[in-house]
Amino acid sequence: MVVQELFLTETAKMADVILPAQSWAERDGTFTSGERRVQRYYPAIQPLGECRPDWQILTQIGERVGTGKPPLAASLVFRDISRAVPQYKGMDYRTLARVEKQYPDVGGDDLYYGGNSYENKAGLGQQWAAKAESAEIEHFEVLDGNAAKQDGLQLVRTAALFTPGTLINHSPVLADRMAQPTLYLNESDAAAQSVAHGDLVMVTANGQSYQATANVNGAAPEGVALLRGVAYWAGTAVVESIEKR
Repeated sequence: MVVQELFLTETAKMADVILPAQSWAERDGTFTSGERRVQRYYPAIQPLGECRPDWQILTQIGERVGTGKPPLAASLVFRDISRAVPQYKGMDYRTLARVEKQYPDVGGDDLYYGGNSYENKAGLGQQWAAKAESAEIEHFEVLDGNAAKQDGLQLVRTAALFTPGTLINHSPVLADRMAQPTLYLNESDAAAQSVAHGDLVMVTANGQSYQATANVNGAAPEGVALLRGVAYWAGTAVVESIEKR
């Protein structure tokens, strides 16, 4: 088994080969936000030991199996992305580094906004257009609000600022700030499951069980259970059971 990791996790301890990856603080590259804005980021510390960025590890393995010479820098990787992916066409490190006057004047001399943040001198990045903006979509389909009720109680994992995971778990500073597992239920769904506000429950979905505190306060729509403070998974799942502890 081959594991590419930042830390010696439980999985890495069982590996035959460990490929040490760099953290985001040790490498440079680009980040595409939910706003569709592509921005540069820069290393904050020197890489530790023999760790390497993910793209370099994969391309060097590829070179050994005959895929060709790997790129020598993250900027060349981004160049290949901009050539292959239409949304990134015309972008490069030079265009991402442009800075122009913004409103509000965050980090500037403005009396109200000036002290709220730092002045961005490293580049504002570029935003690629959504399909709706480029007229590729003529209409949007509205999902049936009763779909969740027909399929059973849907479990959705909601985001929190600090959620347990490989990186956060190693930080003693953030340990007390991590979101605690909480299951948000609509009043009708809670009644159907015989669960009251504040109950400690075990919720099972996709074959995985999570212990959480029930929060019945109307935050969740009927037919949907929101689970906060657990490791991320993509999409939704159908609740198999909710048992009081």
